[in-house]
Amino acid sequence: MGLSLKSTKNKTVPEPGLPERSAVLEQGPRRYRARVNRAPVLDPLRVQELAGNIHSQSRLLEFLNLFLVLLPSRVNNVVGALDGGDLEAASAAAQSLASSAAMAGASRLELVALLVDSDLRIGRMDRARETGQRLGPDAAELASALSRLLTGR
Repeated sequence: MGLSLKSTKNKTVPEPGLPERSAVLEQGPRRYRARVNRAPVLDPLRVQELAGNIHSQSRLLEFLNLFLVLLPSRVNNVVGALDGGDLEAASAAAQSLASSAAMAGASRLELVALLVDSDLRIGRMDRARETGQRLGPDAAELASALSRLLTGR
């Protein structure tokens, strides 16, 4: 289980043969769409920085694996709170997701979670919900990228 940070395999170009992904990229408020789409799914430089801060590849792998295990519940917490109209819970969950995503180098997911929280803070629940629709697909793409990074493929 090697960790290769210089591999070009971890670039976040949409995979061919996934036309539904392009439809998903069109979701979210127009003002955010281009900015979110430019954000890398996984930022290898942040992961490398994290590796330097941890000083142990095994601890880094442990952290990233734990992040992957917790990712679905973190996304579900945000989406569930948005669907339930719980502004405070949605904001707290979005902040938590953004923070953990930042630590793991998940730039796009971090940005989307921050945008959801920002919309919630100014009372734009509908826009927060619309942006929040990206969380599931973006998290799935991130999980795939992290899995490739962790397995060295």
